[in-house]
Amino acid sequence: MDSRTAILNSVKDALRDLDASNMVEPELPLIWEVKGLAPQELADTFAQNLKSVAGEAFLCDSLNDAAQKIADALKQIAESNGKNAPHMLGVYPNELTQQIANQLPQDLWKILNTPEEPKVDPKDYEPMTASLIAPLALLADTGSCVAEGRSAFERLLFYLSPACLVIARASQLRENLPHAWSEIAAKLTPEQHGEIAIITGPSRTADIEKKLVLGVHGPQKLLVFIIMNE
Repeated sequence: MDSRTAILNSVKDALRDLDASNMVEPELPLIWEVKGLAPQELADTFAQNLKSVAGEAFLCDSLNDAAQKIADALKQIAESNGKNAPHMLGVYPNELTQQIANQLPQDLWKILNTPEEPKVDPKDYEPMTASLIAPLALLADTGSCVAEGRSAFERLLFYLSPACLVIARASQLRENLPHAWSEIAAKLTPEQHGEIAIITGPSRTADIEKKLVLGVHGPQKLLVFIIMNE
C-alpha cells in the first residue's frame, strides 16, 4: 500500500467514527453589516464614498432643484467641451430623466432618445458630450450606482459619454448590495435582456508606475443627483 492510499484510508476511518450529531456549524463571518441608517445618513455616506472614488454627489431639495443643478452642471460640461452647440445628450428612457431633459435649453443640447432601430452603431453616438441615466438603486457603502442596460443604446450611455449624470430619489438608496439584491434579481430572468452594471465612480485605470488616469475606458466624470424630498 502506497503512502497516498494509507492517508486516504486513515481519513475515511476517522470520518466513519465521527458522531455527526455533535458537530456544530461554524459561525459565518459578517461581510455586510446592517446599520439601519436613516435616509439622510445613507445619502451622506453615499456622497462621501462616491467622492473617494473621484465622483460627486449632489443632494437636492426637490425635482426642480435637481433639474437646476443638472442644467448648471451640463452648462459647465458644454463650456469645457470645446465644440459648437448644440451638444449631444443621451437620455435614458425613464420618467425622471425625461422630465429633466424637457427643461433643458434646446439651443444648447440636442436630446438623444432611444432610437427606433434596435441596431445601434456606436460611431453615430461618438460625438455625445454627456448622458443622463436613472439607476435601479444606489449603494451607500461603496458610492455605487446599480443600473440596468436593457439595450445597446442604454449601455452606450453608461460607457461612451465623457460625462455621465445620474438622477435618483432618496428612496432608492440602499446600505449595501444585499439590500438591493431583490430588485436586481427581479431583473435577472430568462425573459430579460441586457445587463446590470454597477458603476462606482468615473472610469479609471493606472499604469505600471501607478499613475491614475480617469476616462480611459468610460466616462471621465460621474455626477449623481439625489432628490431628498419626494
